[in-house]
Amino acid sequence: MSDTDEPASKFIDQYKNYGRTDALLQEERRLRLLEKQKRCREIELDAGRPGLLEELETEQHPDESMECQQSQTTKRPKNRVRIITSKLFTNKVQLSEWMHERPDDLGSWLVRPCPVGQRCLLVFRQRIAIAFNKRGRSIAAVRTKQRLHDAIVLDCILANDRTFYILDALVLAQVDLVNCDCQFRFAWIESKFYENHLNSLLDTKTAQGNDGFRLSLLPAYDLAHPESMLACWSHYPAFPDGTPKLDGYLFYHKQSHYVYGKTPLVVWLFAFMLNDVLKLPPGVVNEQHLSDKPARYTGNYTEYITEFDRMQAKRRRKPRAKQTTQRMDTATSDTMDQPPDAALWEAMEAAPLDSDDEDLRAKEVDAMRQLEME
Repeated sequence: MSDTDEPASKFIDQYKNYGRTDALLQEERRLRLLEKQKRCREIELDAGRPGLLEELETEQHPDESMECQQSQTTKRPKNRVRIITSKLFTNKVQLSEWMHERPDDLGSWLVRPCPVGQRCLLVFRQRIAIAFNKRGRSIAAVRTKQRLHDAIVLDCILANDRTFYILDALVLAQVDLVNCDCQFRFAWIESKFYENHLNSLLDTKTAQGNDGFRLSLLPAYDLAHPESMLACWSHYPAFPDGTPKLDGYLFYHKQSHYVYGKTPLVVWLFAFMLNDVLKLPPGVVNEQHLSDKPARYTGNYTEYITEFDRMQAKRRRKPRAKQTTQRMDTATSDTMDQPPDAALWEAMEAAPLDSDDEDLRAKEVDAMRQLEME
């Protein structure tokens, strides 16, 4: 709107989406996507198109097929890591949207608590596991205790406690899960995680005696059952001893397939927004979750989301900070010279919400250096 408060067009009331809320549009997109999923699955089955599992089987060993950014003719310094890029795993991470309003079919959703950390795909091939960020760049490489005959691709959050927390799976136990509905995927992951002892795949100690990496499965709660809601939100902190730190909650529609990129069938909320958006009965959400909120949040979640997205877009446009500039530490929120609510913006960058922030890219490079296979 201009200073004269005149509309941008005198025909604005004739626009297709004029007066329709983000919540209404999001619900319509969900319904269209669910219907499209059904049609696409039938088409793919009829056509016999190869899935991710077939692509993995035809791809060569990671050391042969993935391209190292370090020059082959130049010896790599000891303090420089080998960064691996993979076209196969570029833009394969499923990303969420905001939940703009309580879904009418809340019982058709599952929810996982998410720790603060970096989103990645953890790919197990033979005796090595490589974690790729959403741009297909490696952030960690880890030796496994045993040689694996079958490839595994897990959607994880890598937290500061050096644990890969499993959100979802694309390939597990010789099953391509991308076109399976979420309820089946989560049940399959839980079953195979314990049956195949996936938590024991990684060495908790390196050859030098340093801390290694761990693998853990995040709990999933079915919102069709009140007792499940209570189990999810009534206790504080969300993780034992507050480690790792809670970032927020991802909501998955039970019928959703694994989508590469953003989808309205996976939505996101911070803990302090739960009651305002979901309109839950008193006592379901622990008061500590609701009181632990940034000063700028007044209860108007629509206004907050708009401002949050505006700040994120502004950060994307900002030139990358110089190497001498102190960057945010994902382990603490009281670093110096940070803007108000810096911990919240830090959580935004580390969360499953999409971010192409230049400072975050610089942090990822630092993470790659610190997490190189020892």
